[in-house]
Amino acid sequence: MRCLIPAVFAALLQLSAQQAIMPIGQIRPDMAGVARTVFRGQDPEEFPLRILGVLQNSGPGQNLILARLLTPRLEQTGVMQGMSGSPVYIEGKLVGAIAFAFPFAKEPIAGIRPIEEMLQVERSRATIRAESIHLGSSELVAGKAQSETNQASAVLTPISFAGMTERTAQHFASQWRQLGFAVQQGASGSQPAGATSPLRPGDMISVQLIRGDMNSGADGTVTHIAGNQVYAFGHRFLGGGAVDFPFAKAEVITSMPNLNMPFKISQSLKPVGTIFFDGEAAVKGELGRAPKLVPMTIRYRDAAGLKEYKMEMVRHSLLSPLLLQMALFSTLDSHFRSAGSGTVDLKGEIRFAGQAKPLEIEGRYSGDNNLPVAASLGAAIPFAFFQQHVEETFLPESMTFDLVANTKHEQWVIESASASRRSAKPGDTLTIRTQLSSPNGVEKIVEHQFTVPSWLPGGETLTFTVADSFITNLLDFRSFYQPGGPVFRSTAELIRTLGTLHPANAMYVRVFRSSPAFQSGGRELSNLPPSIASTLQKTPGTY
Repeated sequence: MRCLIPAVFAALLQLSAQQAIMPIGQIRPDMAGVARTVFRGQDPEEFPLRILGVLQNSGPGQNLILARLLTPRLEQTGVMQGMSGSPVYIEGKLVGAIAFAFPFAKEPIAGIRPIEEMLQVERSRATIRAESIHLGSSELVAGKAQSETNQASAVLTPISFAGMTERTAQHFASQWRQLGFAVQQGASGSQPAGATSPLRPGDMISVQLIRGDMNSGADGTVTHIAGNQVYAFGHRFLGGGAVDFPFAKAEVITSMPNLNMPFKISQSLKPVGTIFFDGEAAVKGELGRAPKLVPMTIRYRDAAGLKEYKMEMVRHSLLSPLLLQMALFSTLDSHFRSAGSGTVDLKGEIRFAGQAKPLEIEGRYSGDNNLPVAASLGAAIPFAFFQQHVEETFLPESMTFDLVANTKHEQWVIESASASRRSAKPGDTLTIRTQLSSPNGVEKIVEHQFTVPSWLPGGETLTFTVADSFITNLLDFRSFYQPGGPVFRSTAELIRTLGTLHPANAMYVRVFRSSPAFQSGGRELSNLPPSIASTLQKTPGTY
């Protein structure tokens, strides 16, 4: 009997050390409480608040506690970006986290996520908010109209970029806003050598999405710590369920009481753990846990020499393509005269575990302006298309991209195309003449010889097209440019099929005739034996 006493005593000590919780059923109007957040430096400050009431069923299975914040710091600004997750206490008991605000409110009234909902975050149904990507998409994140209502909305999460150009932050700000983030520039530089104290409720943290020669961090506040488990934000980060995002303690340099968009300016300190679940009511992490990141190398070469960037990036089906696009955009924007004419050759390899062949991306981009936009999107779209056609857990192992730039405008425009004959017999040879012109006024004629197949029966009509890679791909891979796209039998087939796309460094002469055919995995099956064609015609899902 005596041998059980130490174990029972230890359990009681652990229980008494846990934070007491006040259930939402005990919350009443006019109750006094305090909230804890960091306004400057690393140490949280407490400020008073008064409970206004509880909104029942504010969302599916959700409730919202309303409170008036009673501090001069927030009197003119309301809830600041970066305060999401700030813990609220009544009578020393944890109530929840500040996570919502009212747009254009004249008073600092906040919405508090009940702690019970945050602690049940892994039971929530998480959803990925990625839009359907096809190879003709003009953006990775589709824009949506912003509705202005009087309802409480989740406080935007401030996200900062360091090591990237100012134009990069401006160009991608709208896409990040669609995901629930507000872009700041140059405030997320990592300071791993900085002195830090142990993580506490009310501390600021930065979720690190990319780090190295370029850095990105999204900031929030810790609500609750239970052992080595950390609960923060009080709302979703992206709402993607299981994730693997590193986070660091952050230091607030200053609070910016901007009337339009008040926020905290912070910088990351030493990494302390990993966010492993991104739910509707909170994010949940683990102290001391190391994430698996994607090593990424970008090499840029021009007449001035070679510049190399090395980074680590989160592995995520939606964020990885967007971060890749931003890194390539910033590299080109930093070194290349984006407002001038020139040419950029891009070649990349993205490797995946268990796949012998990497996803290869290649293209040439030439024009008078916006080459960083065209080249970076040309790399990111095939990657995003790939991620949408594989399991969410099938993520890249490494990325390498080479950019070669020059100031020559190496572009030709197809003016016209014609055939030497309008009719021919099987076995005859035709000449396809294409007239090209360059921006500086040079013209030339390019000829291609085509021999009509001897096996072709008489009376057939042949159609010739001369086009760039985009139009040729659109003709040859129609389903790739439509929402939903084709269905692939395996990842290897997907990689192989994407490798057959025509790169943007040539013009393509295409000859075809109308004939019944079938498609499988985006690949056309023509001239099938009658027995096979008859079987496929009777099989649902084929055409």
